[in-house]
Amino acid sequence: MSTVMVPANAGEALGMLESATWFLAGLEAADIPAEALAEYLRRMERADAVQAAARGGFLAAFDAKDGHLSDGQRTTRAWLVHSTRVTRGQAAEYRAVQDLAREHRPLLAGLREGHVITKSVALQVAKWTRAVPDQFRAQAEEIVIAAARAGADLRALAAICAEMR
Repeated sequence: MSTVMVPANAGEALGMLESATWFLAGLEAADIPAEALAEYLRRMERADAVQAAARGGFLAAFDAKDGHLSDGQRTTRAWLVHSTRVTRGQAAEYRAVQDLAREHRPLLAGLREGHVITKSVALQVAKWTRAVPDQFRAQAEEIVIAAARAGADLRALAAICAEMR
């Protein structure tokens, strides 16, 4: 039986997320065995993939609703820089993840699973599949995600994308 609490709403989920990250940041990493650290890092990468999927969806909806205008910002990217205090480079990465939510749904679905692809792999595959005609892109990305689920590494995914192009 799992002892993990399931949040009742988004606010509670975000509170739990903040609490968990504060806990992890407070650990004394030097005292943790390398094997445990490796597992922590793998699990954090999976969580990052799922967070990227959530962020992309939230940003796509926020942008579609012109949410940035209510804070006096001309663009969502400017809003990210001024309201969340990220760098312009980080805002650009977030916008790329937003594009996954709008234009690369199979890649976003792979991210959401957490263990299929990482955020950096999803963004790279999106670059590669831009050369695939629009009417075939979703099917091409489904093939790439299926290969990733089967254990294909980045080199194999690159070869698949090259063959499809």
